[in-house]
Amino acid sequence: MAFSTLAQLAEQSKQLTSHIGGLQLPHIERGIDQIENQSRKLASKSSKPIDGSDNKAHYFLASGGINTNVIDKTLNSINLKSTFEPIQPIHDTDTEAFLRYQHEQIIINTIDESRRETVLDFDSNFEASLNYDWERTKKRIFEELGQHQGLTGGDEAESAGTRSFGGSSSFGLSQLSSYAPGFSQTPVSMDFSKLKPYFKVLYDLCEARLQGLGFPLTNSFVDASQVAHRDQPNIKVKETWELLASVLGERELRSGRFQSQVLKERVYANAYLMSPYSSTASTNLRQHLTRGSRAFLENQFLKHVERTLKENPMEANLGGVPSLVNNLRAFVQLKYFRQGQWSLPNLEVYDGYALWGIMYYMLRSGHATEALNFAKEYEMHFSPADRQFITYLVSYLGSDDRVLPPQEQERILSDYNQRIRYSSDTVDPYKLTLYKLVGRCELNKQTTPVMNAVEDFIWFQLSVIRESKNDMNPQDKYDLADFQKLINKLGPNHFNPKGNNPLQYVQALIYSQQFERALHYLTSFRAYNLETVHMAIMLTYYGLLRIPSVHRVSDPNPFSTSVDSEGREIAHFNFTELMHYQARVIAERYPTEALVYLYQICLNTDLSERTNQEQISLCHNYIQELVLQSNDYAALLGTTKHGINSPGVIEKYLRLIKIQNSGQFVKDITIEAAKSKAKEGRVEDAIQLYSIAEAYNQVVELLNRQLAEAISNPGLQSSGLDTSTSIPAIRRLVNEYVSDPRVNQQILPKHLETCSTLMKLAEFMELYDRAKYEAAINVIEELDLIPLEADMSMISKRAEKFQALDECVARNFPEVLLKTMDSLYKLYQSLKMSPYDETGRRDHMNMLKRRARTLMMFAGSIKFRMPADTYAKLNRLDVLIVA
Repeated sequence: MAFSTLAQLAEQSKQLTSHIGGLQLPHIERGIDQIENQSRKLASKSSKPIDGSDNKAHYFLASGGINTNVIDKTLNSINLKSTFEPIQPIHDTDTEAFLRYQHEQIIINTIDESRRETVLDFDSNFEASLNYDWERTKKRIFEELGQHQGLTGGDEAESAGTRSFGGSSSFGLSQLSSYAPGFSQTPVSMDFSKLKPYFKVLYDLCEARLQGLGFPLTNSFVDASQVAHRDQPNIKVKETWELLASVLGERELRSGRFQSQVLKERVYANAYLMSPYSSTASTNLRQHLTRGSRAFLENQFLKHVERTLKENPMEANLGGVPSLVNNLRAFVQLKYFRQGQWSLPNLEVYDGYALWGIMYYMLRSGHATEALNFAKEYEMHFSPADRQFITYLVSYLGSDDRVLPPQEQERILSDYNQRIRYSSDTVDPYKLTLYKLVGRCELNKQTTPVMNAVEDFIWFQLSVIRESKNDMNPQDKYDLADFQKLINKLGPNHFNPKGNNPLQYVQALIYSQQFERALHYLTSFRAYNLETVHMAIMLTYYGLLRIPSVHRVSDPNPFSTSVDSEGREIAHFNFTELMHYQARVIAERYPTEALVYLYQICLNTDLSERTNQEQISLCHNYIQELVLQSNDYAALLGTTKHGINSPGVIEKYLRLIKIQNSGQFVKDITIEAAKSKAKEGRVEDAIQLYSIAEAYNQVVELLNRQLAEAISNPGLQSSGLDTSTSIPAIRRLVNEYVSDPRVNQQILPKHLETCSTLMKLAEFMELYDRAKYEAAINVIEELDLIPLEADMSMISKRAEKFQALDECVARNFPEVLLKTMDSLYKLYQSLKMSPYDETGRRDHMNMLKRRARTLMMFAGSIKFRMPADTYAKLNRLDVLIVA
């Protein structure tokens, strides 16, 4: 491994104790050699003879009965010289191995180039593997800690007036600000009050999916985000949700319901996930999403104009009849008209109207028809050379894809090159922008002087994108892929230079239809965990999120890329693992809600057969995992009592996770969960789960094991706790099972017989502990397990019958034999100590002797490995009785 990596690991190790740095504790700066040297000096001092000149101490110890001479000899006999010599090499400080490593590095540097590259590749792969394991472990720890710790965000974001790309770039974008109003991003924790409105939307979504109805998911999340951030409003969150609604075309809503065409579940999945990039379906989808992005920016800009005029009524001096033209005239004047003069040079103005500026802002705000009408109305006030532009504008707006016919395209390019391109210092900047926009002129230059905001720049890029034209000249081609490359080249540092406004870059990725990258970037900001999760659900619901073709649970990186059949890079986001993570975070407190997130995994079941089956299997496994983690089995799995089945929430939504046989699925999950709980020793949970699954035979088996444990450990049955696994509770449950014919017939007779035997043995143990020995012996006689008065043939038969006993009974047999013998002994002793000498007393004592002798013969004839001391104890008691 490279030394730079070792240094990094050392630095990371220091961070592990950074939380105690404030204690001002001194740091040990000595090396291992120095520490060992000091330790050896201490050891050598300890090995020197003790100076016995202190007579007072000697006499003081002698008076207490301590022989100091003996102790002195003992201490001197201890050899401390080898104290610090390790029995085995300490590999962390193995200097010889380190020298060997250095020697190997020298050899590596001297071998031929190809061999050296091979070794370095091995080191690199080993290092990458180590870092991968470290990142995976770290991620898992943070996920677990995330359930208990607040997740903080960045600092307060900058205001709209100062927000910019930041830094310089080859595209001249360093001064672009944003039209959107500012917001305050304060630390946010994953508290469930913020989760509740989002979950309410998901609950309504599941209900709609069960009924086969469309659902306005994105707009519902818009409303949910406002409720979630009611205490600390975050304008950027709401704005991002509204952008997604516009991009997807989820706009025609009223009171939360679609008024016209309904966007159905996975509406874009075929075009986005399954169709080749160059196919008609995929091309049409990219155009549709681009129009949605552009429409959002146009509507946003119009709101910005209205807000600006409202905030500056005196300076705007709107006057007249409110109209789009008047509003834009006032807006331009507010920007550039100062003290009776226009501050922007070369602005072409007629009667207070900046002609090119107003026309541009009409297009910028989505009013193309109004822009054309305005141009025609003021045609005579344009210079003769510019009147031809109106013809271009007519053709531009009349085309479905806003592409000029070839002849007009040539003329506008010629016009631009001759009059505008090289006169940019003297031409109206709005005229320059409109020529570039309509004629798609000089596409290698991405900005113009009027693009003052990020949104202006992005709107222009979206406006010149063309997806369907393959007959264009190379210099005229600019499609979505080019725009995506531009956004990726600029990167997050341009859109979010201080790291405190991540949604600005997320929006740029959404505009360029890079949804997977947008989610991946947002995962880096814990303050937006809720938004990340629910944006992923929304995109998946509509079919706009690619998942890896093969799911890798252990991969800590949710983002990956691959190459499609056309050689294009395709991004993937691990939606499945994100849902699993979200469910785990909330499962402990809200298991029902956690299930809803797992249901969303099966949205990705319209892909390849292999992927579909994998997603279904993962979903089912995660649901089973959730059941194991939760204790609210009744709510999740339902209940069964007196033959009446009350389904849980899992069964209600089984259609959403592609289950046909609902009863069998729930039963399989429940039984697997019960087995797991039983292995963990959580018997009560296992019994409850087996009962829900109507696996009554397994319930009785567990009860038998619990009874056997209670008999082996008397403290369990004498605790006084009437739990579901206490002996009284077990007795009530078994009686209930036996009295119900439907349940009784499902239980094997041998298990019921074992249960009855164990309950009798438990009764015997209880009577014995209460010193009721006569009653305890009566229970043993009722059980007919231990012959107390029989001949050898009967004893042999009982010994053979013993071999068929259930293990739960057999394991307690040594203790039962001992306590039975001890009961006989206690009864014998009480008779022996009696002062009365009746004939009946002697007969009773003789009977007890016979019983003890019979028990001993039976104990010797059974083929069961009992503890060695059991026979010794039995023999001793037998001797005491017979003597």
